[in-house]
Amino acid sequence: MMIKLLFTFTLLTQVLLAQNFGSMRFTNYADDRKGAFSLTFDDGLLTHTENAAPILNQYGFKGTFYVIPPYLSETLPGIWRYGTWPDFQLLANQGHEIGSHTMRHYDLTSLQWGSIDDDSTLLYELYQSKIFIEQKVPSEKCISLNYPYTLHNPFVDSAASLFYENARTLGQVANDSSLSENEWYGLKAKVVEFDLPRNSVDDDLEELFTFLEWTQNSINNHQWGMIIVHDVIPFSVLDSLINDIYEPVTNEWLTSLCDFLWARSSTKDVWVETVGNITRYIKERDAASYQIISSSNQLIEINITDDLENGIYNYPLSAYVKIPDNWNYVRSEQNGIVDTLITTLSDSGKLVLVNVIPDNGVLKLSPVTSTDVENEIIFLSEFKLYQNYPNPFNPSTVISYQLPVGSNVTLKVFDILGNEVAVLVNEYVQAGTYNEYFTIYNELLSSGLYFYQLKAGDYLETKKMLFLK
Repeated sequence: MMIKLLFTFTLLTQVLLAQNFGSMRFTNYADDRKGAFSLTFDDGLLTHTENAAPILNQYGFKGTFYVIPPYLSETLPGIWRYGTWPDFQLLANQGHEIGSHTMRHYDLTSLQWGSIDDDSTLLYELYQSKIFIEQKVPSEKCISLNYPYTLHNPFVDSAASLFYENARTLGQVANDSSLSENEWYGLKAKVVEFDLPRNSVDDDLEELFTFLEWTQNSINNHQWGMIIVHDVIPFSVLDSLINDIYEPVTNEWLTSLCDFLWARSSTKDVWVETVGNITRYIKERDAASYQIISSSNQLIEINITDDLENGIYNYPLSAYVKIPDNWNYVRSEQNGIVDTLITTLSDSGKLVLVNVIPDNGVLKLSPVTSTDVENEIIFLSEFKLYQNYPNPFNPSTVISYQLPVGSNVTLKVFDILGNEVAVLVNEYVQAGTYNEYFTIYNELLSSGLYFYQLKAGDYLETKKMLFLK
């Protein structure tokens, strides 16, 4: 009997392994997005903290802000146009990246190699800027460099590679999803040059539409696009500053770009993230390997490694994992982080899309029942307003929310001017999860951005959605 059981177990194990349960495919970008995009801002300017970052924060986007460390002061007034360290430290705490624009913005191609202690040399400019930033923002390694005047050569690139994981320059084409070592020190970003006159917001529309077309093409080609921005100012002050600052972008123009990116992000077409985090993802993805430790109908265990420096390379990778066909919901666990995931069906069988950090412990996958999932949702202990689906929509979309306790609830829709468009809920609602359908029948309502707001007791949350005719 024992021999028969052992034979059966061995045969079952061979069958499971033959079906490749646990085999992984890492996606090009996080969450299997088609393309990626980074918003980058040069010089560490006051308008970055006053205007640019608040706009990005409205959309949940994180930007890369390249600073010249000695030019930032502790308080205002400081050097004209430049910001303060406390404000940029706040940006770092919000999840934005603080990158290096060197110590004094010299043309690096004109400098001798030198040493990190000789302030007239290339190594000093690169190393001391990095150390300065890391002392001011100790929570993150400074891994991203921006070449002054976008000038560089192989000599400068080799020096940059000693201290940084990437370096940005200027280019009219987007970056590919896989890069050679040399290409990492020549990341391409596009600058927008505006035709004069700029007498109204509409005068900038041609440049906006041209850049949106360029960005959409980069997404379609599965590339990583970037924009270079210097000052960001309200259009109302543009006329008084246009001759004093380089190619200023207006708040209105940047908001329109973010509207476009947000719409594509909502449909999982583009991943908007910092230069540093996209660098982490791509390098981890290209270096990652995995080993299936065990594979059965009840548990799959996988070890993922990348042989990179864990202090820098610790960003979650997205990967499709092959699972048994009778798994409809999957619980993933790695180093104490637990998530419940839905599955997808492909030509090769059932898959689940997981997020996993290399060198962060064994990934464990196991099946859960629909009842377990329903109970998990019912007993969630927080109020929550979900992103509508589909988004963009025409004419209908679903807005979901959950309540841990019974509450007086209002769920309203507003246009971009704050005018109330619809009241979907206005009553006492018991604890649970609910779906509300919103449909635009009114032909007078235009395409564009709308807001929906949930108020339940003291809880208040607002999200954006896009209506396209």
